[in-house]
Amino acid sequence: MHIRNAGLVAVLGLSALVVVALAGCGTRVVVDPGTGVLNTVTASGEGKEAASPDQAEMIFGATVQGTEPKTTLAEASSTADTIVAAIKAAGIADDHIQTTGVNLYPQYDYREGQAPKITFYQASVQVRVTMEDTAKIGDVINAAAGAGATDIGGPNWTLSEDAASRAVAIEKAVADAKTRAEVMAKAAGKSVGEVVSLSEAGVSVPIIYGEFGRSAQDTAEFAPTIQPGTLDITAQVTVVFELK
Repeated sequence: MHIRNAGLVAVLGLSALVVVALAGCGTRVVVDPGTGVLNTVTASGEGKEAASPDQAEMIFGATVQGTEPKTTLAEASSTADTIVAAIKAAGIADDHIQTTGVNLYPQYDYREGQAPKITFYQASVQVRVTMEDTAKIGDVINAAAGAGATDIGGPNWTLSEDAASRAVAIEKAVADAKTRAEVMAKAAGKSVGEVVSLSEAGVSVPIIYGEFGRSAQDTAEFAPTIQPGTLDITAQVTVVFELK
């Protein structure tokens, strides 16, 4: 690869910039032959790390049917209160329990030639439970099922913001950026020096969603075995290095 002598080209009295790019790797080398201007190489890096999730969410629901809307909703709310009490007794703090849905719907009977007629009402109340101690999931599920939960969903697995594996992924991304920068610097007849600037483009952690809609009766009869597995963490950074 040949870098052209900038002294041969002048545009409006400014020194020319020669850009050497490596297609598809997100890296570019910028060489400015002008006096006093720092030569740099900018590289994008990606790092991946697998880690066991350290947080889980469960959804518990109470669904009730009745002929009167007020009493039907009250019954669903009462069952939800019982579920919440059982969850707390299983060791879940108040600030990790959140009501996420309160619904009341009329159910109609549609017959040909007749106006729709309300046959009954269906009310439901759902709560979300966040668990930092994932070893408690089985106990919490059993507690909710025993308290009358008619629907159970989850677990949804995720990773806390301060998890050490996030930092490991970032470190790998920086190392990847340096490797890319060294390849381009060598192609330009240079070597990589000190870091000029560094920015994080983001750390992504997928959420593994569990199934929703299992009946509490099935859950109680067949105690679930909870396996968290692993999550693939991906970090992306952009690093500017000095060129020597």
